[in-house]
Order: sequence, then structure tokens, then C-alpha cells
Amino acid sequence: MPDTGLFYLFEVCCSPTKTAQHAFPEIEFVRVQCSTCRHIFRATAPPSLEAFDGGGAALTCPKCGTRQAISGARFAEYMERFPSGNCEEYRASPGDAASAT
Repeated sequence: MPDTGLFYLFEVCCSPTKTAQHAFPEIEFVRVQCSTCRHIFRATAPPSLEAFDGGGAALTCPKCGTRQAISGARFAEYMERFPSGNCEEYRASPGDAASAT
């Protein structure tokens, strides 16, 4: 689901699962809205996005500091509902999406 409690997911870009031991895809990019301050941002690297090995990530709002860990299962559920994740645009123009805000 797109609503994680503290963030609303607009886009999720995941790399394909690389090995059988990784049950969930690894997160490359997320575009979200913070539920606390309503700031919309692109998270691509720490401190905004800290991807966990094997799936899942911690998101931190660069404006207000709200932080939430999101499980790989939650991201997998989002990708089932929105299979493209809208990440084709991100992959087509990585220079635009490289910033964390």
C-alpha cells in the first residue's frame, strides 16, 4: 500500500532480486510525501534513503527529520499493486533523480 503511516509512496524503483536468499527487491529510489510536514522528496541515498541488505529501507524526511523503517514486504506489496513503480522515468534520466530532495 502507498501509505506507510509516516510517508506516502508515489514512486518506488527496485533492482531485481539478485539471489534466492533475497526475498524482496532492493530499493534504489523512492519519491514520497512526509505525512508530518507534507514535504515531497526523492530519496536515493543516505540520509534520506538507507536501503537494507535483502530488502526494506529507512526513510528520513530532509525537511523535518521524520524517520521510518519500511519492510521489504511493504515495498513488495506496493510493487504488486503498482508493478512498474513508475521507475522507468528515473532510469531513463538518472541525472535528474540523483538528488535526495
